[in-house]
Amino acid sequence: MAKKVLAVVLDGTQGSNAAIEKRLRKEYANVHRYTETFFLVPVDPAVGPAQVAATAGIKGPGRDATGVVFKLNAAYAGFTHKTLWEWLSDVEGS
Repeated sequence: MAKKVLAVVLDGTQGSNAAIEKRLRKEYANVHRYTETFFLVPVDPAVGPAQVAATAGIKGPGRDATGVVFKLNAAYAGFTHKTLWEWLSDVEGS
């Protein structure tokens, strides 16, 4: 079953960015760190942005960071490292 991709965007470089990445990687496989403040998280279709935001610590009672989670709709464009396009192709094709 194909995964959907959620984008976790943090509000800047906070002291806890490494901890946030660690939490995301513990809960979800194949997290892609694009920058220190932007992570792509492949999830099963039943998982929503609120659940990923809670795991990241940007929503809920354990909140210790600020940011937002977006659902990507497989529509994107730009010029960047080839690894990003390969990662997206692998995740969305699985």
